Amino acid sequence: MSMWSSILLLTSVALAEGPKFSVLAEEEPAPFEGVLFDPEATAILMSDKEFWQRECDLEIEFQLDKQGTKFHLDLQNAQIRYDALKEETDLLIEKKDLEIEALTETLKKQSPRNNWLWFAGGTATGVVVTVGIVNVATNWIEASK
Repeated sequence: MSMWSSILLLTSVALAEGPKFSVLAEEEPAPFEGVLFDPEATAILMSDKEFWQRECDLEIEFQLDKQGTKFHLDLQNAQIRYDALKEETDLLIEKKDLEIEALTETLKKQSPRNNWLWFAGGTATGVVVTVGIVNVATNWIEASK
């Protein structure tokens, strides 16, 4: 066991009852049971606490910055992916719109412009054919009698 491990173990045991601190002169009895540290060891223990607290704070700050950077990178990647998919969708919609427009133009060129004339001509033809069939049928019925 290293010296620092021993000191930390002893300080944690001493701190379990609540911290007590007393400055003693040489050959003076201690007012409580415990481990006596010289001024240098006491200074090291007191400064180590500050050192480890700062070390911990720095590590926390580092980890938070690291997570923040990762979050922003993931967000940027998601935005890039979104933009690419949106652009792809917009291009597909534009292509389909052009295709619909081209098919509409083709259909307009193939269908007659004067639909009412075609309707009137078809109706007239239908009437003439019907009258002709009725005449033929009437003549045939009279001839067969």
